[in-house]
Amino acid sequence: MSFSLKLTKLKVKLYFPKYHFPYWLGNKFRGGFGAVLVRAICGYIKPRCNVCNSSEDCLYYVIYEKERQRRGKSQPPRPIVFIPPFFGEEVSGRGEIEMEINVFGDFYKFLPHLIYGLRFLGKIGINSDSKYEVLSIKDVFSGKEVYDGERVYAERLKTIDLCEVKPREIDEFNVNFFTPIEADAPIKLIDLLKMIRRRLMLYVNEYGDGLIPEFNCDAEILESEWKKHRLVNYSRRKGKRVFYGITGYAKYKIMDCDENTLRLLSIGELIGAGSKASFGMGFLKISV
Repeated sequence: MSFSLKLTKLKVKLYFPKYHFPYWLGNKFRGGFGAVLVRAICGYIKPRCNVCNSSEDCLYYVIYEKERQRRGKSQPPRPIVFIPPFFGEEVSGRGEIEMEINVFGDFYKFLPHLIYGLRFLGKIGINSDSKYEVLSIKDVFSGKEVYDGERVYAERLKTIDLCEVKPREIDEFNVNFFTPIEADAPIKLIDLLKMIRRRLMLYVNEYGDGLIPEFNCDAEILESEWKKHRLVNYSRRKGKRVFYGITGYAKYKIMDCDENTLRLLSIGELIGAGSKASFGMGFLKISV
């Protein structure tokens, strides 16, 4: 594949003395992190990002306010993506949960800001019943801790280039869609590959370079099971919005494909598929 796109992937361990989680956490971490980030890094009492001379170098602006892509006129994909667990119901309790974070391009340089924002959000809570402590942050690719609850070890970060991801050598396999994906059930493999490729193209155009080649694939669904979800998001700027997505699994069998197909599947496990990536939607795991 003739493109380049850096990815840093983190796994965060959080401890909640108590929690009451809503049906969907994806919007809670995205919105909550933005609220604390602007307070932490912006010196203006009433921020006006559209007239600020420092906006292009501001992490808050790039993640939350930037309206136009580097190539195109719509909103760009966001360079930092929170992927909390999806419960599909309200749950209460106490204990640890794990969350992954994808960081694209050179935005791994903002690791201290990311850690500070997560800690700040933990003190406020993602809601009044759900404050937390950041226990640790591990780099997924190196397997090493980059934050142990006290110190930051930025030198332990390992960033990969997605163009170098190895193809998955599989022909019959299961895909678990563990966070909601905007799609109609059942999801054919060719449609899933198109959604992975589309998400990859958006990130490459904004934070990488090059072109994503086409793929060829002939496959069938052997079995599948799906559940539909109504996801409500409240935004300061856009008010109430409702998204619809599905979770579940599908078992696929590939009759014929090229190497691009198999590499896209590997990339899809890392970056997900479809729209609403910044809300933690469209993430999947492959098993044989």
